[in-house]
Amino acid sequence: MIDFAELARDRANHFLTLLAQWVAIPSPFDSESCQPDAPFGRGVADALGWWQTLGDDAGLNTLNVDNHAVHIEYGSGDEIVYVFGHADVIPAGDGWHFPPYQLTRLGDKLMGRGVVDDKGPMIAAWLALDILRELKLPLARRIRLVAGGNEETGFRCIRRYFESQPQPAFAFTPDGKFPVIYGEKGSLLVTLISPVEQPDLSVCCGEVVNSIPDVAHLRGLSLYSGSWTLEDGFTLLAEPECADHWRLYGRGGHSSKPEACLNPVAATAQLLHQRFNAPWTQQLAEITEAKAGQSGVRFALDTAGECGKILLVPTVLNIKNGLMTLTLNVRYPENLSAETITQRLEQWNHDWPDSRLEIQPVKPPSLYPPDSPLVRTLHEIYTRHTGDTHHPSRTTGAGSYASAMQNAVIFGCEFPDGSSGNTHSADEYGSLSRFISAIGIYAEALYRLANLPAATSEKRGN
Repeated sequence: MIDFAELARDRANHFLTLLAQWVAIPSPFDSESCQPDAPFGRGVADALGWWQTLGDDAGLNTLNVDNHAVHIEYGSGDEIVYVFGHADVIPAGDGWHFPPYQLTRLGDKLMGRGVVDDKGPMIAAWLALDILRELKLPLARRIRLVAGGNEETGFRCIRRYFESQPQPAFAFTPDGKFPVIYGEKGSLLVTLISPVEQPDLSVCCGEVVNSIPDVAHLRGLSLYSGSWTLEDGFTLLAEPECADHWRLYGRGGHSSKPEACLNPVAATAQLLHQRFNAPWTQQLAEITEAKAGQSGVRFALDTAGECGKILLVPTVLNIKNGLMTLTLNVRYPENLSAETITQRLEQWNHDWPDSRLEIQPVKPPSLYPPDSPLVRTLHEIYTRHTGDTHHPSRTTGAGSYASAMQNAVIFGCEFPDGSSGNTHSADEYGSLSRFISAIGIYAEALYRLANLPAATSEKRGN
């Protein structure tokens, strides 16, 4: 039997070299540098170009699909096995102890923006393919490794890709946790826009719709008189020499896991309502409050599905020149629809005739059969490589490319042992030894999926 784990260990130095190169390319969405050849900004285009050069230099077939996604292809056959990850990252943000766009190694710990989400996992998949090439293993299907450029800000990349490219026979995205995640919530963006009665008030909190920020910047707000309180854990600091300028610190992170964060958007909403007690602050406080607003209870949307309960997480708040704009990152289970959510929120909004809601669907929820050959095969591979029999396949509240493909699930690259973390926040980190383990797991997974009996397209969701 092939020892994929041993072959993976031989590639540790190569992994570090490639990861350092890709992390060094800052690739968050950048509207100011968007061009026809860089629809998501110059940094994303450069990161996609790096991926294509990797395949070109290895003598493999590559394709840039409208500057939205780039694939590297190996093998032959009518059907295709996909690994679909992404080259874009969220902005570095505040609070880093090391340069975000430089790979830092502290023993087994690797730090940098994109290390875990999603450049490290994609390089692990690339080196897994390198093992198959080295061994010249027989494959009944082609293998494509695809890097998208818009996963963090809208999924336009994968939608454009499959407008011209065939759907997979089997696929996984290395953009979550092991062992296998076979179902995920849908997502949509809700934007609340309302006039503000305080024209001198300015608030800037958050810039990425799927990430909870660390800090809110407030100006034109007097806090030296009157009664107000903050929840435990938040910190409010005055800007030096500015009587009405403040920074409100919380703890950011991924919007799919708000329970691990202290959301400064919600704290700012409560602070503003205490100070002004105006209709617009009441509305802002209601929709951002954790127990009834973010949970969906206030809107009768809190019935759980297989993928859990709805989350309406405030991620971006801007107030300037008498206008407030609030963005909620909404993640909802398969027993709800975007239409139902829209209807309930609009009913609630009728109490504030001066405000309006803009609702943008991002992707539907999805469930792949947990007893399918795809899920069973991947889970068995993971268990054999790790000895972990305690963690079952499951669903998630996060969202991934798996929902936008046929016959696809999430498979790694994070292990359920805390060896990686801080995704979407400062000091994002992963484990070198765990990445090497993932290379071996992915090599066997690609080999097995490329030769697995054909699948039927099965996916449930709204």
